[in-house]
Amino acid sequence: MEEAGIAAIEAKCAKGTEMMIALFDAWLRELGFELGTPRDPARRGGHVSLLHPDAFQISVAMRTLAKVIPDFRNPNAIRLAISPLPTSYVEVWDGFARLRDLVASGEFTKVSTSGAKVL
Repeated sequence: MEEAGIAAIEAKCAKGTEMMIALFDAWLRELGFELGTPRDPARRGGHVSLLHPDAFQISVAMRTLAKVIPDFRNPNAIRLAISPLPTSYVEVWDGFARLRDLVASGEFTKVSTSGAKVL
């Protein structure tokens, strides 16, 4: 952290969040998602909230099938964040592509939520 510097870490976090919003616009809106995060960078932190009626089942499928670890918030929010030091922009892209494919294909509906916990 000291080597990277807080300004560079904050800049990467802001750019990563902006990228996630752009990917939401390009890929997820048409799949029934809504953006629950302010678009104004001054009003948001380092994560995005994606709202969907099937958010819990999607978040379970993301962990089990897509190997993407989301943060689920009741009743319908999936939160995703860039951890600016270890996470690359390619990983952000790949994670959102996995989410898109999971929902577009309907694969998430095959995952049981029985016994799943909110993480």
